[in-house]
Amino acid sequence: MRSVRAAGGRRRKGTVLVKVLICLPVLIGILALNLDGGRMMDERRSAQAAADAAALAAGADLYKNYWTNYGADVSGSAVAAAQASAAANGFPAGAVTVNIPPQSGTFAGVAGHAEVVIDTSLTASFGRIFTGSGLEVSARSVGRGLPLPIGIIALRSSGANAFQNSALVFALVNKPLIVNSSDPAAFSLTGLVNVFLASRVDVTGGTNLGGLLTLTTKINTGVRPTLDPLAFLPLPDMTAPVRSSSPLAINGLLPVVLQPGIYQGGIQVSGAAIVVMAPGVYIMQGGGFTVNGLATVAGIGVMVYNGTSPTYAPGPIAVGGLGKLVMIAPLSGTYQGINFFQQRNLTQPISVTGLGLTTITGVVYGASAPVTLTGSAAVGLDIMGGAYVVDSMTVGGIGAVTVNLGLNPPRVPDVRVVE
Repeated sequence: MRSVRAAGGRRRKGTVLVKVLICLPVLIGILALNLDGGRMMDERRSAQAAADAAALAAGADLYKNYWTNYGADVSGSAVAAAQASAAANGFPAGAVTVNIPPQSGTFAGVAGHAEVVIDTSLTASFGRIFTGSGLEVSARSVGRGLPLPIGIIALRSSGANAFQNSALVFALVNKPLIVNSSDPAAFSLTGLVNVFLASRVDVTGGTNLGGLLTLTTKINTGVRPTLDPLAFLPLPDMTAPVRSSSPLAINGLLPVVLQPGIYQGGIQVSGAAIVVMAPGVYIMQGGGFTVNGLATVAGIGVMVYNGTSPTYAPGPIAVGGLGKLVMIAPLSGTYQGINFFQQRNLTQPISVTGLGLTTITGVVYGASAPVTLTGSAAVGLDIMGGAYVVDSMTVGGIGAVTVNLGLNPPRVPDVRVVE
């Protein structure tokens, strides 16, 4: 007998073509959406890169004019810089919104910051059949243009007690404390009562918090070390006029006026001497710079460089005794905001003791120098420096130690994208 294939089992020609025709619109739609999605991602990357570049351009302009406008865009030059940068990257002014200060985010309303928003649209290809509209692309960036907020930086990379405080009160006004040492006890508070104030504390290593009562700013550990922000600072002009060819000791009762220049063997002020330092740079070639006894020393627009000499041994920077020291850092120029600059490889100590009569407004910079600050007065009576960039620091005394840079920071830019 001959077998007959059932009707349901017959092969039907063209069924594959029918299935393809049914699925083809879906396949085309998926392909179109993928193509448009890829184009949108590419446009998004371009817009974000342009927004970042524009925010940096605005930040650079804000920093350039900081000492006139203090972070505000008075003339609109920062907005113009951002728009020009965006235009150079293919985004016209109509697609770019610049807000100074930012109107949203972490830095909303904060001077010295610029918010850049780029809104653009991308014409859809085949995907428009399915979406019915173009593709909206948006990117946002916030740039900063301020002087670097230098507080205290202990540059030493190892060893315990790179920063150690036993003073009753330590106040670092509106600035951070940074400790680069990786030691488990890099940061130590060892007083019976510790009141420690700073905008933040970043420690590469660990902490040793002793005492019966400790009130401190939140401490962040395991933080990456910070590079020396003043590594670029040039040495002073060693062809300056020589004001003294041997160690200068001032201890008489008659007032003395010093002029900027080179002091071979250094300057030592003691007794009841009264010294006025004319504005400028004072270069110690050996001998150091010391003030003690009942001496009074005042200098406005002054920077002291502590260096070496083939003739005279190096000496420390030391302020102590019962005298009075007022040092105002230069308000402009290369050494703006810097009061003391010790030769980078010089390990001579730097020490300041406050009795309510000490005011040092500028940065104290000694990359290899151990520093000792001793407080003997109430909070705020002594300003023992505007900031410190040093090897290490020990703080002690029965009183308070205040470090406050104020409104005259050194010209170290902090220009970057922050959001």
